[in-house]
Amino acid sequence: MKGSAMDTAPDFELIKDAYAIIDGIPETAIDLDQLVSARGETLEHGTVCSPAGWLAQHPAFNAAGLTLSDDDSRLQLSGEEPRDPAAILAQVFRLQPMDARHLFADRMTYTLGDDSGLSDKRLWLREVREFLKQHGQLDADFEEHLETRGPFAEPANPAEIRAI
Repeated sequence: MKGSAMDTAPDFELIKDAYAIIDGIPETAIDLDQLVSARGETLEHGTVCSPAGWLAQHPAFNAAGLTLSDDDSRLQLSGEEPRDPAAILAQVFRLQPMDARHLFADRMTYTLGDDSGLSDKRLWLREVREFLKQHGQLDADFEEHLETRGPFAEPANPAEIRAI
């Protein structure tokens, strides 16, 4: 007997939790292209990770078994042998592997060469919002929470703005 669609529906609440976690991390600490690209003195100072890298260090996701390998090079689920990161994230969020691959992709996947000036953080948040919207999961409360914030949380640092 086949499981109902509910068994295989993505864990939208967990995706929203992931969104909130990443939303709270400074723009400069998010790099879509590498799981962990810099390690600071503390997690808050100088560490730069992709969204998946940050989630793998968050207590809520650690409790679900998501962690980084000892050398920060791979995602692990409950300490199992290395697997494709998309397969791990698909399992954690109950996503189709294709969706997991898209939601946790590199910058080129989202921009196709045109970044419209958005930071990696903003690009990722936009993709997650689009995914939630496509699945009818952007409820009024969530939308309202998003709309109370400007498009850029931190003042732009002129040194970091690339020429258009």
